[in-house]
Amino acid sequence: MTTSAPQSEDEAASHTLNLAAEALSGKRAALIGFDTAAANELTHAITRAQAFARSFPIDIDPAAEILRPFEVLLINVELAASSEWLNADRLPAVLDRSIALGSPSVLLELLMRSHFPYHQFCIWPIAHDELLFRCFVALRSGSRALSQSSAANSTVVLADDDPSITSLVRLTLQRNGFSCEVAANGGEALELLTKWKPCATVLDIEMPKMDGFEVLSRIKNNPDLAQTRVILLTGNEQEMDILRGFSLGADDYVTKPFNPMELLMRLKRVVGRV
Repeated sequence: MTTSAPQSEDEAASHTLNLAAEALSGKRAALIGFDTAAANELTHAITRAQAFARSFPIDIDPAAEILRPFEVLLINVELAASSEWLNADRLPAVLDRSIALGSPSVLLELLMRSHFPYHQFCIWPIAHDELLFRCFVALRSGSRALSQSSAANSTVVLADDDPSITSLVRLTLQRNGFSCEVAANGGEALELLTKWKPCATVLDIEMPKMDGFEVLSRIKNNPDLAQTRVILLTGNEQEMDILRGFSLGADDYVTKPFNPMELLMRLKRVVGRV
């Protein structure tokens, strides 16, 4: 893996972490359907960013006036089955600022349903920094408009030097309405990006010849590619990689090992298909 000097990486990580803290500072987060212990844990993580949290029962109406001042809503979908929080018709006003939380089994079951309404989701229990990142992404993506060409395009460039990963992900994407071009290294990825101008690209950070960071930087500095949505694949718990990726303009990330359905849903979210 090619890395920049420690000082540069630290500066990039610090800059992005500051952006996340600034984005959340002073904001209000509604906690929907969590028991006391879970609500306390979430509140602790949120207040670290100098934001405010308040708990509500799962039976509160998504359109309730009391929820309007809250910039972020965290929903316990483990309890949402019999509530309005899985009713897509009741959620349009709050979807851009909502994050669904649940166990891996419950989330995957819901994600495989075509009517799962949430754009953002997290596996519970969740690390404090992961929650901070997801809130940051929700706040940031909610303010970014998707171009019509990006939403209409169905081509994805997948760059990873592990054939087992690319084969499985490519099959998953093709079965769900995307065409997928595969690159084994960063140089090939850039060539495919230039040729196809895809709606999105999935970049492994650790690639030969040119790593994912370098490809991401070149994408964002190329006017013809700058609107391409970018999801990074990173090693588990590589916080510095995640922060650096956001500082360079990544739209989302998935940590390895991952379930292809989670990647599919994150891809659909960033290109505006859910």
